[in-house]
Amino acid sequence: MMQKNERRLLLYCLAMCVVTGVIVTWLINSQPKRIAVVDAVKLFDGYNMKNELEELAKRQLQAESKQIDSIGNALEMAKVVHTDEEGIKRLSYSYDYMKSKLQKDYEQSNHDINEKVWKRLNPLLQDYGKKKHLHLIIGANGMGSVLYNDDYFDLTNEVIKYVNTRYAEGN
Repeated sequence: MMQKNERRLLLYCLAMCVVTGVIVTWLINSQPKRIAVVDAVKLFDGYNMKNELEELAKRQLQAESKQIDSIGNALEMAKVVHTDEEGIKRLSYSYDYMKSKLQKDYEQSNHDINEKVWKRLNPLLQDYGKKKHLHLIIGANGMGSVLYNDDYFDLTNEVIKYVNTRYAEGN
């Protein structure tokens, strides 16, 4: 059987364990959960690098589009002046080929821009999260991954400003 002092010591140890557990639980739960939500579409659209790449691609695609328009005009003119059937077929083939090429170039351009932008944005988002001592950045994309968040967690505009500043600095 336990002696009175041993029971008292055991009760004291149990009480200290319970108090320690309560304090640790309170400390863990009292720390703010550093979570941010960033609208990925707004971030992507607001990133200056993306806009610059799109402008460059737009100019290149417009040049191709002008060539297609010229071939289309030549094709129409050939039909009006009754050019030989073989000449019209060649122009028609060139026109269809160039339209198809423009569509493929447009899709490839979008793919390349997306890839380059996210390749640059991801490390910047990691850097931002570390500097702001965030535990989690959730990307809202309008596709259902984040169904609701209030403005308290939404740091989209702050992140856009940060990444554009870093981009302007050459990062």
